[in-house]
Amino acid sequence: MYKTLLSAALVIVLSVVVFGSTSFASEVGVEDDVTPQKVFGPYKFKTGDGQWDGQLTVPFGGGDVTVTVEDLKDNTFVPFVRLCNASSGKCTPLEPLQSDNTRTFTNMLRGTYYGDVETGTVSTTGVIRFDVR
Repeated sequence: MYKTLLSAALVIVLSVVVFGSTSFASEVGVEDDVTPQKVFGPYKFKTGDGQWDGQLTVPFGGGDVTVTVEDLKDNTFVPFVRLCNASSGKCTPLEPLQSDNTRTFTNMLRGTYYGDVETGTVSTTGVIRFDVR
């Protein structure tokens, strides 16, 4: 009797270990290169005010961050963006926005970052958002 119960329990445990839990396919989360795991913002910003333009957290090493800038009051120029690590103070190079008003920074280290929008001598306002994948 005990051998039969022990054998049945062993078969169930091995089945769960080998085949996974009994979840349905609709419950399984899918990760891809398009769907952000976390969105930070939108943050309103004003260039040239000496303030950071938003904050985000990369929860794991190797994450990609896409910066989106919208609602620029003066769009006669191409804004540049960068990310600065809150702990180390190190920043990515200033990068121009692409034609769709985004810039993606790849392989970011885990940590908290501040976003910065630079427009040279032109002062403007807008909205910034960060998608972390």
